[in-house]
Amino acid sequence: MRRGLLALPLLLVATGCGDGGGKTETPVAEERVPGEPVVPRRETPPRPPEVVPDFRLRLDPGTHLADARIELELPRAEPIHLLFRAEWGGYPGLESRLESLEAWGATGPLDVRMNAGELGAGHHIVETGESERVTIAYRMRLRPPNSSLLYHRASQLGPSGGHLLGGDLLPRVWVGRPGNGVQPARIWFTGLPPNWRVVSLESRSGTGYAIQDIIYSVFVVGPLRSQRLNVGPHTLTAAIYGDWPVDDRRVIDATNRIAGSLHRIAGDGWTAGDYLLGAGRVPARVPGLTTGGQVIGNSGIVYVGGAGPPELEFRHWMYTTAHELTHWYIPTSFAFDGAAPRWFAEGFTDYFALKILLAGGLIEPETFLAEVGARLARYRTSPQFGTRSIVDAERDFWEEGTYRFIYDGGASAAFLLDLGFQDRSRALEQALKRARRDPPVTSARLVAALSHVPENEWLEAWLTDGVDPDWDARLARYQLTVSGEKLIPLDDWATDALSTIRP
Repeated sequence: MRRGLLALPLLLVATGCGDGGGKTETPVAEERVPGEPVVPRRETPPRPPEVVPDFRLRLDPGTHLADARIELELPRAEPIHLLFRAEWGGYPGLESRLESLEAWGATGPLDVRMNAGELGAGHHIVETGESERVTIAYRMRLRPPNSSLLYHRASQLGPSGGHLLGGDLLPRVWVGRPGNGVQPARIWFTGLPPNWRVVSLESRSGTGYAIQDIIYSVFVVGPLRSQRLNVGPHTLTAAIYGDWPVDDRRVIDATNRIAGSLHRIAGDGWTAGDYLLGAGRVPARVPGLTTGGQVIGNSGIVYVGGAGPPELEFRHWMYTTAHELTHWYIPTSFAFDGAAPRWFAEGFTDYFALKILLAGGLIEPETFLAEVGARLARYRTSPQFGTRSIVDAERDFWEEGTYRFIYDGGASAAFLLDLGFQDRSRALEQALKRARRDPPVTSARLVAALSHVPENEWLEAWLTDGVDPDWDARLARYQLTVSGEKLIPLDDWATDALSTIRP
């Protein structure tokens, strides 16, 4: 082992210092919800849609109300099928948000049969009698939940702004029988307060938007404070809404640093294109200091909420934003044959989020080590530690305590693997680039790429059989030791080396 091995290859991003250069000195016990939805955009072979519905959406922020009308030309006298999302990521009461649904044609009202379709809750059928122009009206109350924990998972609308997710706000529409494939649509917003704007990645079409696929559509609305950031071959629009505890300039600067670090580390693993980040704050009346986010295609939504010290709220948001933006790299850029393993999709994302914050100068080396140490401590004190392997635990991912066991184990393993590659003047992201070179990616090929150097040959036995790689001995090789829930450098060299820029 060479003595300079802890110098992770982190290229600092050249951004303005300003207020955004604030650095955290105290580790943050992150309270984001594990296992949150990530919906990568999938390329679907184009198929001419039979019906392209027109949505006209009127918003009343004060009452959390969205009044929608669907207008479509019925090609023949067959039933119209509407499918609303009735469940998503454990969000409670999603189906109860739909308060009314009615339809009419040229001759008058049409019969609407609620929840009558074979697809279950949220599948409604409109009976028609002839080929005609049909109007369907529905009302949805986008009232926030009483806890901030799940605020980001579904469409929200309030006086300070909100985010509208096509996946739960707009139904899929079929004529005759339910289908599959993409669901294009057109949408217009009406009745917005004078100072409100709409930001989306969907294409503008006159005064409205042409939606490529309802499932992936995201609209950020409100009296937005937005800025477009150019990061290599990417553009990232940051749209801020709500009453934030810190100056907007710090939010924009942190976003710029996170995106810049992601670009430097992921390289072409972050696909070039346009991206959107909606940065919202849960109203102060909603209890619980939590953060949460999800990525839908090229759009991300991240919230911080509750009543807490401003700096603590900002740090929570910063950690979660780094995690969610990293999902544009992991697992999105890895064309897995099936679902990506959770230890990689979430555990490695968690580690790289810390690495990105360190690269951007948003946390100090001591904080980086403390955060990694906290994850390792949680993993080793889990009731499942020493009794089951990570691969075995993945079968019960949603059980209480299991997801954290997998998250923390994956993040800790990623750090140790990164150190192993440092022994060979390499980096973890270089190994990941090799793993995704020839799709489809399989778990076996990923493990082989990560175990490519002798220092990392422990990985497969740890994953499949739960064989302890002797964490303490391996960390000691890099002048690191575990003290309680912290990872402590044995001399000043370790933390100095972490901040070194390698050419």
